[in-house]
Amino acid sequence: MLKVAIVDDLKEALSSLKDIVRETLAPLSDSYKIDTFMSGEELLSQKESYDILFLDIEMPGMDGIKTGEAVLNRYPDTIVIMATAATHRFKEAFFIRAFRFITKPFVKDEIDEALHSAIRLVNTNESIELFYQRIPYKISYKQIQYIKSYNGYCEFCIGDKMFRKEITLQEVEDTFPGVFFARIHRQYVVNLMWITKYVNGEVYFNNEKIKVSVRRLKEFEAKYVSYDIKYKRK
Repeated sequence: MLKVAIVDDLKEALSSLKDIVRETLAPLSDSYKIDTFMSGEELLSQKESYDILFLDIEMPGMDGIKTGEAVLNRYPDTIVIMATAATHRFKEAFFIRAFRFITKPFVKDEIDEALHSAIRLVNTNESIELFYQRIPYKISYKQIQYIKSYNGYCEFCIGDKMFRKEITLQEVEDTFPGVFFARIHRQYVVNLMWITKYVNGEVYFNNEKIKVSVRRLKEFEAKYVSYDIKYKRK
């Protein structure tokens, strides 16, 4: 069962977002639940984990950034979607590995896109052993935003941390799920699920961007369009 939580200190916003999420999920999943909370403290007081978490950034007491950080420390596979009218706080949310941002007042198309992409992440369960400060961690493919290669090893971007593994980018291409990962440069492979925008040969991961090489441009655009149609526009 797909489990979704929504946290907002305003009853009207909570009800509105729940209605949109329910409307979007109905044709996508036969089994789901949506729980609502009016504060980060209320969410954290119970021990249930959620697949997808919608968080309002601006809340009294424990705000959305602190709540998201606490949830991800407890349940690192939770997919966090931040909701706010305060766009100047997006950068803060990036460092807790926010997957998407939706604006207030709510726009249904934004929520639809975020949920479709998040559900694809939920259903990607394969993992790989990576190292951070020489300590091994089992990391889900769905957590990896992009991979950058160096001589003899690669770095894997996960939130604000770079993990490491002695592996070539060719081996990454050969072993990672090809429907979600794409080579965009001799030095980069990106996770299509984490791309928030693609404009003029540049892929964006919230406030970070990577340029697609001219040689890879046509192939990447074809793959990105195919992914967009198959997984985001259902």
